[in-house]
Amino acid sequence: MKERVYQDAYEVLFRPGDVVVRKGDPAKDWLGVGEGLLKVSTVHRTGKVVMFSTLPEGSWGGEGTVFKRELFRYDMIAMRPSRVIHLPAATFRWLLDTSVEFSHIIISLLNERLATFMAMVEIDRLSDPVARVACAIGTMFNPVLHPHIGPLLTLSQTELGELIGMSRQSIGAALKRLESEGLISTEYGGIVVKSLAGLSNYQERD
Repeated sequence: MKERVYQDAYEVLFRPGDVVVRKGDPAKDWLGVGEGLLKVSTVHRTGKVVMFSTLPEGSWGGEGTVFKRELFRYDMIAMRPSRVIHLPAATFRWLLDTSVEFSHIIISLLNERLATFMAMVEIDRLSDPVARVACAIGTMFNPVLHPHIGPLLTLSQTELGELIGMSRQSIGAALKRLESEGLISTEYGGIVVKSLAGLSNYQERD
């Protein structure tokens, strides 16, 4: 089984800003991030960019689209130099048919993905920018979707702003507030989470 996966899978290198998957493309491959960071987004007909999630190193994406044999309904774009693993759809479906363990993994990913998207919809409705930033950071620390993530979230303020739909200035002000409350600390290269529970359960302030 491993031999076929190793034989069929291949890697592609992308530069920042490169399109890994374009909305409307057929789902030919299941995609994993060996190195780098991808953003999953779409452009609304009004021109507004709607961010769904990020895929950091060690994460996989697109399993639902591959499973349903659909066209991608979103773009995947490299936010930094990225090495992306492509597992052909035929191999993906063969694994589903022959490996109970793999099927359980995919079910778990789909379940967690749904919960994350529901959380992002809720976050988008928050009016308090500090609460939006806190809860958005909390959703990124999912050991099922992002197994390699540690306490250091390697996202710049600009990248975090793109994900949440806020300006860099608003992100910076929110991070200072969260740091003053002891929930995070900002360091060169990212954000260190000190209280994941505090971020995930952060309440809107009047």
